[in-house]
Amino acid sequence: MKQPPRSWYPYRNRIIGGLIAFIFALLWMWFGFGQALFILVFSTIGFIIGAYFDGEIDLESWFRFFNP
Repeated sequence: MKQPPRSWYPYRNRIIGGLIAFIFALLWMWFGFGQALFILVFSTIGFIIGAYFDGEIDLESWFRFFNP
């Protein structure tokens, strides 16, 4: 797979955010706001669980941050 040009790297988070917003807007149009929000919440939970098992997220530090 070909890598995107290096000139895109400063904007990669904006591009990803724009794509996520576009997908959420499509879900909202197809299913309505409540169902789209439900899908978004559970997709986010699934992503966090997957990242935790991959070792990319330290949930203990998150809990310590929110519960001093």
